This record gives sequence, C-alpha cells and structure tokens, in this order.
Amino acid sequence: MKRIKLYMILFWILISPNIFSQKKFTIIDTTSTIQLKEVTIQAEKTDYKLQKVPASASVVTSVAMKEHRIESLTDLTLRIPNFYMPEYGTRLTSPVYIRGIGSRINSPSVGLYVDNIPYLDKGAFDFYLVGIRKIEVLRGPQGTLYGRNTMGGLIKIYTADPEFYREGGASIDYGNNNNIRGSVFYNTPLGKSMSIRGDAAILHENGYIKNIYDNRSVDRMNTYAGRIKWKYVPVKNLQADITVDFEKNSQAGYPFGLYNDSTQQAGDVNYNQTSSYDRDLLSSGINLKYLAGRMVVNFAASYQWLNDKQKIDQDFTPLSLFFVTQNRMNNNLAQELSFHSVEKSRISWVAGIFSFQQFSDKHVIVDFGKDAAMFHVADKNKKYNQPSYGTALYGQINIPFRKFNLTGGLRLDNETSRLGYDYDLILLSGDTIHTDFNHRMGFYQWLPKLALSYQPISGVNVYLSVQKGYKTGGFNSTFEREEDETYGPEYSINYETGVKTFFLQHHIEANLSLFYIDWKNQQVYQPVPSGHGAMLKNAGHSMSKGAEAEIQTIPVKNLRLYANFGYTDARFLKYEKDSLHIYNGNYIPYVPRYTLNTGINYSWTLHTSALRKIIFNLDYMHIGKIFWNVSNLAYQKNYGLLNSRVTFSTKRMDFGVWGNNLMNTKYSVFYFEELGHAFAQKGVPLQAGLFITLMFR
Repeated sequence: MKRIKLYMILFWILISPNIFSQKKFTIIDTTSTIQLKEVTIQAEKTDYKLQKVPASASVVTSVAMKEHRIESLTDLTLRIPNFYMPEYGTRLTSPVYIRGIGSRINSPSVGLYVDNIPYLDKGAFDFYLVGIRKIEVLRGPQGTLYGRNTMGGLIKIYTADPEFYREGGASIDYGNNNNIRGSVFYNTPLGKSMSIRGDAAILHENGYIKNIYDNRSVDRMNTYAGRIKWKYVPVKNLQADITVDFEKNSQAGYPFGLYNDSTQQAGDVNYNQTSSYDRDLLSSGINLKYLAGRMVVNFAASYQWLNDKQKIDQDFTPLSLFFVTQNRMNNNLAQELSFHSVEKSRISWVAGIFSFQQFSDKHVIVDFGKDAAMFHVADKNKKYNQPSYGTALYGQINIPFRKFNLTGGLRLDNETSRLGYDYDLILLSGDTIHTDFNHRMGFYQWLPKLALSYQPISGVNVYLSVQKGYKTGGFNSTFEREEDETYGPEYSINYETGVKTFFLQHHIEANLSLFYIDWKNQQVYQPVPSGHGAMLKNAGHSMSKGAEAEIQTIPVKNLRLYANFGYTDARFLKYEKDSLHIYNGNYIPYVPRYTLNTGINYSWTLHTSALRKIIFNLDYMHIGKIFWNVSNLAYQKNYGLLNSRVTFSTKRMDFGVWGNNLMNTKYSVFYFEELGHAFAQKGVPLQAGLFITLMFR
C-alpha cells in the first residue's frame, strides 16, 4: 500500500504541469531579461566575478538549496563536479573528497569556513544548514589565502545577513517514515544602525534502516539548531557582525551491515548493543570591516566548542565482543587580520596574518564482553590531549596587462602539534599495563601560487595555474606499534587549465577545466595490525587527473537547463605496504570515477489572484564506480538518482511536493573493514513529502 501511495505521488508530480495547462493563463517573463547573471565569489577575500577567478569554482545559492533540498554538505555530493562527501552513519566524522583528495580520519584535507569561522575538526562538518545565503566550493588547493586543511579545496558558507527592515517566515516539511523538518526566522532593525536576525530549525527522522537484532531503527535522529546574527554600522565606513550558532544533535547508530563480496552490497544490520551519537556544537565569531580610503581592513575572531559522546558496538555482530565509549571535547580559537584593495582597483591585492589554537581532549573506553575471553583483556582506557597551534602570513596580487591577468601568491605556514597519551590495558588476570608520554611535532612550509588568465574577447576567459598543496602530518589516535604513532606531511603540485565563457549574450554559460595533481607521501587510511581501529600511514607517490564541466542555459523565458560533470582518475603510482601488499597502479579508495548532475527548472507566472507562479524541477544525478579499499576488491558500481520538486507560489506562501531517489535505487555510501570483516552502509531509499513556507513583512 505504501508503494502504491508513493507511485501516486510521483505520477502527480510528473503530470501536474499538464493539469494546470488546461486552465487559461499567460506565461510571462519573471524578470526584464532572460540572461544568466554573473555570480560574485567572495572566497578570494574580495568580491570577485566568478568567471574571472583563475580556478575551478561552483556557487550554490539559497534558491538552488531550496529547489534541490540541500540540508547538509553531504547533499552537495554529485551536484558539484568531483565532490564526494559520503554519509558516515552519524555526524561524528565527515570525510570530504575533492578531485580524489580527502581524508577518512584525523584532520580534513578540505577546508570549511562559515562566516569566516574556520571549522578545524571534521566532527563539526556535518551540520544542519539553516538560514544559508550561499555556498562556494573551490576545487584545488587554496593554500595561498587559507592554508591549513585546504589541500583538496575549500568550502565557504555564508549565512543570511540581518537587514534594516522587518520580515519573517516559517516552513514545515513532512516526509514518509514520519520525517519532519521545521524552521523559522525573524529579521528586524534595532534602530538606524543595528539589525538582528534569528534562525531556528528542528529535524526529526525516524530512519529507514532497522537492526534485525531488536527491530529498531539505527538511523533515527533529532536535531535542534539555532543562530543569532547581529549587524552594527555605527559610522559610514565601519561594519561589525556578530554570529552565535548552536546545534544539538542526538542520533542512533550505526547502520552498518556485513558486506557481501559476491554481490558487492551491504547486508542487514545485526548487532546486539545499542549504539548512539550525541553532539553539542557552538560556533561564534565577530567580523569587523573598515573602509580606509583605497584599502579595506578586516578583522575576524572566532571560538568553536564541540562536545560529543559516541557509543558503538564495534564488532557489529550479535556477539558481545567490543563496546566503545568515546567522550570528546574540542575548543578552537582563530584570529585573522587582513587588508585588501577596494573592489574597483585596477591592481587588486590581499595580505594578512592568521593564527589558530586547537585543544582536543578525548577519552576512549573499550569494554571487552563475555564473548571476548580469548583476548585475555577486560578493558582498555585511553586518554588523549592533543593541542595544536599555527600561524601564517599570506599575500596575493592580481596584475592586469592588456588582455592578460597575472596572479601570484605566497603563504608561510607554521604549525605545532602535541600529543599527551595515557593508556591503561586491564587484563582479565587483574594486571594493568600502563603507558603514558607527551610528544611534539613541528611543521613549516612555503606555499606558492602562480596563475595567468587571458580574455581574448568579451565573455571568454582562459586560464592556467600551478600551485603547491600541503597538509601537515600528525599523531594517530589509534596505534599499536611505536612506528605507527605518527604520520608525515603530504605534498602536491597542482596544474590546472580551463576556460570560462558566456555565449549568445549571456544565454549560455559554459565552464571547463582540466587538472593534474602530482601527489607525494599521501596519507592513506588503513586498519591497525590487530584490526581494532584505523590509522594513517604515508604512501610513496600518487596522482590524480581529470576534467570538470559546468553548463547552464536559458533557451527560452522561464526555462533553465543545466549539466555538471566531473571525471577523476586517481591512482597510487607507488604504494608498497610490504612485500605481500603492493598496490602500485590501484585506484585510490572513496573517489568516484565520475559525477554527473543534470536537470531542468521551468516556471510559469500566472495572471490569477490566488496563485502567482508554479515551478517545476526535475533533477538526475549519476555517480561512477567507487573502489572502497586499496586492493580494489570491494566497490560500488555506478548508479543514478532521480529527484523532483513542484512548488506553487502565492503572495505570502509557497507549498508543494518533492521526491528523492524516485527510482528507489539501491546502493552503498560507506565501507570499512574491522576485525577481518567488511561492513557497508546502505543509501537512503525512495523519499517523498509535502512542504509549506509562509513569509511576512
């Protein structure tokens, strides 16, 4: 019966335009033009036209987020060329891959900023997106301007700014399996020089995957999120912004089933001890912007607090072998002072200093159950104290001459990391083996960048760039041998060329890029020798090459067509773990061979008093083969997802229906190996629902 209802919803979605076409109405242009508008990108630390930036970049607007139901960074997967951020099973960690560069554990290889607040820990990456103005994704290293953790690329999120007028809104979304999303916002001025905006949201998911051991959902979740943002303009040339963000997340976990080697699919979830993940995340920051003649001065300071607790049946079986409890607290502080030229300067430049302090405390308890007597261990008790400190000086300049533009940049990056380690191994005999130490590592690196762009005619920009990518080494939180305690830095030289174009008087936008990454000492995820956990080790030599294309067009009024494509060939050129495990020539895990997103957006504007507009979206995403491990024996074959949305707009209200994975495609999104077994997580099946949004002023 449920399947029949879902098919009826899909049928209604597909025929709804024809239903309304039986009534008389006139299609009119919603704007004075049908041209594509040039997008401004701010990740260059100055306002810069996206088509003139000598790098591959994508911008997702708030309108696109609504149309495609983008609620977290994982929803950008396949929508951004060569971007892959798989679901992990909880929000504990969120591996992000761009052009094949990413990290399963420890520090990320892709940078994330929200309103100039750097998110330094992957445990904070997967959060509920509410009140977002736009998202910028830059592919390739962004070391010159952002440095730390930007070897693969950069994600910059901008929340909605307070405005000097009063408005508000509320929305509710109800989907199958009793999944509920609700949000409200309110904006109001506080006098002539100050305004404030507040956003709040709630998310409830019953989940889709059950544990056959107790018949309970293992992917149920509750999230509460809120943000307050102040804007203060005391004088003409000075603006201050203060942001306070908080999210409380509570979810079950983990939806991992035994991986079937013959079918390459995940089996049923079947473990006996209830697992969960709870996280509190507070992010706050202040931004000061002052216009001093022909120069803009910016100062940003931020503080982020993360407190979480993980409980996990780590053997993922009906046996009582290992149960892990992890308590973690992170405190991150960052400060940045920068100077840049005003927007219309002939020679544009930016320079600044950045520093951060990161304090991480983690307590891990491993309880050995009644079925683990053969290990002769009662429990493990580990405490980690891992502070990190860093400072960087950077500068970048753009010099135009004739039809060319030369960009040069340099960053001096210095970082120190420490590990305080306290470990008790309690044996069944009652004896305790104790280990403790405090070690230090230091890193120092120059990160240069050089790019040349050429504009032969208006609307066409060709560029070539080369820059160095870098990620510091660090300490493994899980290791069993002294030589596995640390891992070294990884380096890359990134070559990129591309062309950005507007055709037919801005009716067609087409961007194409080609890249080659020469990658040394790649930090590779692998299990520790016993299989109880994972660590990072350095591989010898790797490479990643590929292409990206983004095309959109408005062939007629109110119709927009788009297609995004990314291709990546990422391999180990030399990776010899030992004499029995040689992976030279193998594909790097967790890197889709290609990503494709294509679709249509069509809107009707009506001459009726009740209904003003109908918007129809049909969106198809396809992903290429993904190898899950370094041996390339486990993989997810290519698959596609079909999504749709129909929106009906009145003067103060939007309402409609949506559907995701309408073909109910079965696929896996995550894979790992533990205790000699392989486990995987299934993707979300068919979803459908209704939504309504109210606005007032």
